[in-house]
Amino acid sequence: MQLITHTAPRAIGLHPTGGARSVAKSVGIAECVPGAALQTRALQVIAPSCTVGKVHAHGAWRDADVCAQLRGALKSGFAPALRIDLDWYQCRGAFFHNDAHYDARLFGIWCIVGSPAEIVFPRAALRLPVRVGRIYVFDPFEVHGVLAPDRSVYAEDDYRTAEPSVFIGFELDITPAIAIAFAIEPDEQGQPGRVISSRTRIAADSGALDGD
Repeated sequence: MQLITHTAPRAIGLHPTGGARSVAKSVGIAECVPGAALQTRALQVIAPSCTVGKVHAHGAWRDADVCAQLRGALKSGFAPALRIDLDWYQCRGAFFHNDAHYDARLFGIWCIVGSPAEIVFPRAALRLPVRVGRIYVFDPFEVHGVLAPDRSVYAEDDYRTAEPSVFIGFELDITPAIAIAFAIEPDEQGQPGRVISSRTRIAADSGALDGD
């Protein structure tokens, strides 16, 4: 897995339980072409009635072969941090949001089916292509959205007839190796930084944080 380091200002992720840590300074990128059987399973997940712009989860599941493929793509330094629970996620575009309910872990997505799109991290000034086989690992506190390649903001009307994208979602524990690689620090010294939590107001169209 390769890492892209961004230059967003330091931020503190505040979990609902009260734990705090710095938000990761990197996004991980890997590649693993899914087989035909896995793509068939992904197509069976698609629910035509899914709300435009929302990411729909379809329940946790486990699959040793899928986890083995993910570990192979993540490589040895990151593979031990992979949790065994997986999830199917479906969206037709995704408005800007974060997933601050996750605790001491990073979040990953593996694109199994879908038309080309981009995952956008506005605070980090990153626009990264989403395509079949592409894997991303990022901090769930970081604001993100899924947009069409030629769009700079999220607008619901752009996705009403869009082909759904289906991802396998997975999680990585923030082990010492992960913390070093993604530049994550505990907020033990109360260092300054923008606090981001599940209560942070996020502009759905642009990803701007309240007060910025």
